[in-house]
Amino acid sequence: MHPDTPLLPILRDEIRACGPLSFHRFMELCLYHPQHGYYNSARVKLGAAGDFYTSAHLAPVFARLLARHFVEVWHVLGDPSPFDLVELGPGDGLLACELLSWMNQRFPELSSCVRYTGIEQSSPLRDRLEQRLQFFAGRTRILENLPAPAPAHGGEGFQGCIFANEFFDALPVHLLVWRGGRWQERYVSLEREKLAWVEGPPSLPSLAKEAELYFDSGLSREEREEGWMAEIRPLAAPWMQKLGQCLSRGELIVVDYGYTLEEWRQGRFPTGSALAYRRHQVGYDLLAHPGDQDMTAHVNVSQLIDAGRQSGFAVRSLQSQEKFLMEIGQEDEFGDLFADCFSDAERLHRAQLLKTLLLPQGMGEAFRVLVLEKNPQAPVPGI
Repeated sequence: MHPDTPLLPILRDEIRACGPLSFHRFMELCLYHPQHGYYNSARVKLGAAGDFYTSAHLAPVFARLLARHFVEVWHVLGDPSPFDLVELGPGDGLLACELLSWMNQRFPELSSCVRYTGIEQSSPLRDRLEQRLQFFAGRTRILENLPAPAPAHGGEGFQGCIFANEFFDALPVHLLVWRGGRWQERYVSLEREKLAWVEGPPSLPSLAKEAELYFDSGLSREEREEGWMAEIRPLAAPWMQKLGQCLSRGELIVVDYGYTLEEWRQGRFPTGSALAYRRHQVGYDLLAHPGDQDMTAHVNVSQLIDAGRQSGFAVRSLQSQEKFLMEIGQEDEFGDLFADCFSDAERLHRAQLLKTLLLPQGMGEAFRVLVLEKNPQAPVPGI
């Protein structure tokens, strides 16, 4: 039996007042409630003392590889100053600190042009970011939301790179299931004061229409597999639109667990991809520990690509994290990673971190890297 969490009474009250909650609303409250949401509580969640690792916690390896890629983008754009690095969901700022420190040491010309912006919804994490990046305070800003689109304030928008590492997978999803020849939505209700699943008609008509994309159009209704799941993430497209409005020239790099619609139709995640993480353990009980465990669902990369194109982006590449990082590191044979190692033990440690990023059984194959670009060859304003 799971002990109650501070969020549970709030969930009960809303269910009693409004009826069963869509999983989208449940996930939103569990992750982003102002006081008791997972990302807004003061408890440590990241790294060894928390619930999960991200690629950012394999710094300096990940940061140094990205720095070399950012140098390339800077040159392609004509060495603009400022060169914006915008990170969505930077968490505790470990990646940002390593990245800015290494660029200052290894690529001083780029470093002198960099303007870093961290977009972090969580107030506790914004405070940690401010503390961690104190040394770079003159060239950094930490914001809760993206600035208003460039046309709204007469500016030119960002020129550089927007980087989203495990950002989209934390946006809430609706869960739809094919049941009895129609789409049903999974809701969170109460059963003897405990959270429980129930199913009913979709909360929005558009959800069933979008869920249809998860089936191969060639399948008849009779051929569809009973219990087939579809995960609908309605905030993904609006985020892509905002990013397209804010970035005038440069790249958007999305690193995340992901799938294409074609992969889903071929049988990947037939029962859904939503998972929970708590104390470095994968959890399949999404209703347990509300507000005290992380929740995630794989990203529909096909949706991001379509929304990106509609927002002015062109697709540069979609590949595994392994391939993306190998292409960067091969330029100097991964020399950046070992440049300041003073012992065999340190070199071995860096090599192990690199393997975790690259090997299929680590993060190399599970993570996809989508690179979208916008106006890369456009003239720099004012030149």
